[in-house]
Amino acid sequence: MDNVENYTSLQEFTEDINSRGNDPILNNQSGLKRGTECQRSQTAVFVLIGLLASICANIALSVILFSRPLPGVPLESAALALKLNSVQGRFVRLCDDYSKLGQSCSKPVKRCRECPEDWIHIDDKCYYFSGDKMDWPSSRDSCMSMGSHLTVLHSKEQHDALEKEARRIGGFEYHFWIGLSDIEKEGDWRWYEHENTGILLKHFLNT
Repeated sequence: MDNVENYTSLQEFTEDINSRGNDPILNNQSGLKRGTECQRSQTAVFVLIGLLASICANIALSVILFSRPLPGVPLESAALALKLNSVQGRFVRLCDDYSKLGQSCSKPVKRCRECPEDWIHIDDKCYYFSGDKMDWPSSRDSCMSMGSHLTVLHSKEQHDALEKEARRIGGFEYHFWIGLSDIEKEGDWRWYEHENTGILLKHFLNT
């Protein structure tokens, strides 16, 4: 792991079905009635899809809000984790219903995403890999402006999954900032907001 300006990087972390279908609605009916019923049915489908899209958007916003750190509240709080899991479960079910309804439309519908556009979904979390060249404080502020924070790593599996994605996006020079720095005191390496991740600190400082 390269250290630049007293910060560490994860070689650089800065911390969605669409098929066409138009099955016949009525058979063996007059052309006039068929056209009328089709129009009515498609109108109902579009209304349902619009309603589901609105609900999905609200739930996606809730997921993002619940994922944001709250002052004075531990990120691993059981209550917050329970709420987040509940919202995520509802969102996944609504996405599934939305996609099935979309198959009844003659025109393509928007994809149902678990993460905002340009973000990547990995292991129930959303990550944004920025292509901008910034130092650690600027990267931290950029994440905060999007309602997020620099990535805090909790396991080697998380590290490996993100490193693989970083290699795919960044190519040979895949440097992305993570939420580990000694910005407060040189040599005293701490995660973002002093979150305790235990055994990982030694691992990353030795890479």
